[in-house]
Amino acid sequence: MPSPAIYWPEDGIENLEGYSSGGYHPTYINDELSNGRYRIVHKLGYGPYYTVWLSRDQEKNRYVALKIVIADVSERSLESKILQHLQAGDVSHPWREYVSSLLDNFSFNGPNGQHMCLVSEVAGCSIAESKENSPNFMFPLHIARAIAAQVTMGLAYMHSNGIGHGDLHARNILLQPIDFDTLSIKEMYQRFGDPFKVPVSRVDNGHIQPCAPTYAAIPMNLIVSSDQVASCRVKITDFGSAFFLGQEPRTLHTPTALLPPEVFFQEAISSSADIWTLGCTLYDILGERPLFETWAGDPDDVLGEMVSTLGKLPMRWWQKWEKRPEFFLENGTWNPNFNRIQTPGFRSLDQRLWQMGRGETLQTCELEEMEMASLKDLLLAMLAYEPSDRISANDAMNSRFMLSWARPALARLNS
Repeated sequence: MPSPAIYWPEDGIENLEGYSSGGYHPTYINDELSNGRYRIVHKLGYGPYYTVWLSRDQEKNRYVALKIVIADVSERSLESKILQHLQAGDVSHPWREYVSSLLDNFSFNGPNGQHMCLVSEVAGCSIAESKENSPNFMFPLHIARAIAAQVTMGLAYMHSNGIGHGDLHARNILLQPIDFDTLSIKEMYQRFGDPFKVPVSRVDNGHIQPCAPTYAAIPMNLIVSSDQVASCRVKITDFGSAFFLGQEPRTLHTPTALLPPEVFFQEAISSSADIWTLGCTLYDILGERPLFETWAGDPDDVLGEMVSTLGKLPMRWWQKWEKRPEFFLENGTWNPNFNRIQTPGFRSLDQRLWQMGRGETLQTCELEEMEMASLKDLLLAMLAYEPSDRISANDAMNSRFMLSWARPALARLNS
């Protein structure tokens, strides 16, 4: 039974119940951390295990993103070690720039415990937020191609350095914003607005204890509508679920609709799990909608969508899937008595590509027939059911779609 609420909930901020022993650190605008080096200027975002702050590095006279991890996770997190490992990689590697870099890290003690802090370059909104704030939910095609190339390059760089991401999706891929370092703090507030502070109130009207802040800041608005993006550089971020290859976790915390099938059936995780989620994410980047569409991310609905798109699961999973008879007969056809919200029917990868928002006929589609065919080939190679059959990130970079369309689009943006 959940504990009774202590604080009145508020929209647009982290869960205030997380301000307790082992949880978030109560952070205020103008706080200074690491012996006064970093001054908190504004809030960039938050997640279940962290808050992220726009901070001024007063030693190097620049803006940075400062991530404060909750105390319970700080004790066991590999994120700092993984970022340091990636940072130690080949500095001349051309694909390194698409992975968030670690500028500094330190820990401090607060009222809720010891917190790990990770300092990185400032990034903008996620590509998911950018799409969600666009009237057509899409990037211009040349921009989408360039983003697809950058994300694949970034993952290939990680894998080549022995790191799996473990949670690769559109909310963990960030657009790079304007150069903040050209703005003073006053100018930054004039452009983006002063921090909006939401008072924190207890349900019992009691005094706020030191474990919680007296106000919580709404994250600053850095969202750029995807249809307005004219040039972009992206970074893969959030390494809270990342792992060293050879030390894979037992499960993943990726959104259910992006999980590879082996996770549903409790089989071993490998770097191939990243390839599956990359395939789903590339479809999302290039079109207007997700590849697998379900209600509330129900795991059985996701498996149903997989079969609808890619065909029957391998026999060991087909037989192990407890609710499979609700969806499919033994021969792989839909159960005529199907009784769920989604529509029973096969919608192959071919159909989903034509329905991704770029035009549904050869005459209207923005993608030429050859490009569509090469994209299909790449996605099929990424979305092979058997992990061992999936293409590597490096080989994906040398696929026909990447060589003929995605990488040239990125080169044109860089020229």
